[in-house]
Amino acid sequence: MNISELIKKLFKKQTGLNLYNPEHLALVKKIYGNYTANRHIYEKMYRYYKGDTDAMRKYKFITERSNIKTNTNYIKKFTKEEVSYTVGNDITYESKNDDKDIIKDIEYYTTHWNELHDTDLMKYLIVFTKVYELYYLDDNADFCSKIIKPTDGYAYTDNAGNVLFFIHAFKNDFDTITQYIDVYTDNYIYHFDSKFTEIAKPTESIFGEVPVSVGELTLEEYHDSLYKDIKGLQDAFETNFSDIGNEISDFRNAYLVFTGCEINKDDIPDMKKLGVLQAKDKDSTIQWLIKNINDTFIQNTLDRYVDTMYQIACHINHNEGMVSNLSGIALRSRLIALENKCKLQSKAHKNIVKDRNRFLCMYLNLKKNKNYDYKDINALYTPNIPMDDLGTAQMLAQVPEGIISKDTSRGLFSFINNKVAEAEKVKKEQDAEIPEINLDTVTADE
Repeated sequence: MNISELIKKLFKKQTGLNLYNPEHLALVKKIYGNYTANRHIYEKMYRYYKGDTDAMRKYKFITERSNIKTNTNYIKKFTKEEVSYTVGNDITYESKNDDKDIIKDIEYYTTHWNELHDTDLMKYLIVFTKVYELYYLDDNADFCSKIIKPTDGYAYTDNAGNVLFFIHAFKNDFDTITQYIDVYTDNYIYHFDSKFTEIAKPTESIFGEVPVSVGELTLEEYHDSLYKDIKGLQDAFETNFSDIGNEISDFRNAYLVFTGCEINKDDIPDMKKLGVLQAKDKDSTIQWLIKNINDTFIQNTLDRYVDTMYQIACHINHNEGMVSNLSGIALRSRLIALENKCKLQSKAHKNIVKDRNRFLCMYLNLKKNKNYDYKDINALYTPNIPMDDLGTAQMLAQVPEGIISKDTSRGLFSFINNKVAEAEKVKKEQDAEIPEINLDTVTADE
């Protein structure tokens, strides 16, 4: 019986998993075995992001010669550029029903989160094309989130994309050898060691469903990743770049050839010190034995590698010289391929944020007696690129009143991150500027 048939059989009997049931535990063990068997793919993708490439690991050493390894990590460079472009500016939120309280609570109840949370989430989404966000309550009963890389966890989903259970494999800070496994189900979190022996009683979950969001950049997963696209070019560039570096270093070990004469080895130190070489035979020849390296060919090859990586990654090389009078529109047009790519990445990231808001609303409704609907929340992404705020202001000044709302107008400016808070600041300033009138001093005209 395959895994899908086993799932159907078990879930016909009862909803949710009970890992005290031997059949359910056997299913989780089988899924965990599949996860560990395929984990090496994601581990290698992460190695390349960190610069630990096959070119550096398998670089061929030559005895008694220069063996410099030159690491040039374009995968990390492109990833960081895309992360900065998409979520370099803070994500802002708006209420479709103009509910200001829900926007304030999102900001308030996540203010204790790490400021780099969303950028790290996007980084791992780009590196692996898949990432998980786990939700839990800390010791202060605050709503928290933890990013789980696919090297450390696996979510088993049904055909509709609903998470049936989530496996988190980890090692703690005090014991870096022992592997621990937490299994998240609808109502409980089960705690095991690497042999699936229970090490603690299950922890009750307040959410009533598996508290995990699954982020997917593409259905093809690693086959449609930056790693898969430019891995070969990255290896080739590093190998050739290292080779030419070693060729230059090997000039220090060049050989001096004596033709038609013989030199006493005891005289060589004095010759080296004085800078004078003497040969008795007039037909003798003394010259360096060096390689003739076609530097143009080498440079063209390296440039071709770099240019191809930029093209495939949809990036532009900002180190190239540009004309001084390049307009903002012309510069923006050069970024069109990268912008289109980053828009798709933002959509994948937004799917995680939508699910995060759903769990946050669930938490607020249960713990804070709120009545929020996550469908009322819209996450807004502002690309981290130079914006023409002056042009935006001039455009709004020419638009007839009543065409564009003030709320929408505020959202067009790059320096306004929270439209609701900005509107409240404006109102507070306007109220402060209105002179106070003492009604006791006002007399009616006779």
